[in-house]
Amino acid sequence: MRNDLFNTGKQESLKCPFCGSENLARIIYGLPNFNEKMKKDIDKGKIILGGCCISDFDPHWHCNNCKRYFNFGEENGYN
Repeated sequence: MRNDLFNTGKQESLKCPFCGSENLARIIYGLPNFNEKMKKDIDKGKIILGGCCISDFDPHWHCNNCKRYFNFGEENGYN
């Protein structure tokens, strides 16, 4: 996944491929390095913790509007 999409604020320009909402959460896998900013982003719904088991087929994004997960692989250009 391209981390620059999240770190540069471009997350807001991404849209859910199902409903078109821009209210998205990035899914973080593994053991994150928690800090105060990450906790605030989790509380705001900008980040979801995806767990410690990682595969090539895990979604990278969650739509907070329609509650669907998406971005399996690199086919839609959001990676």
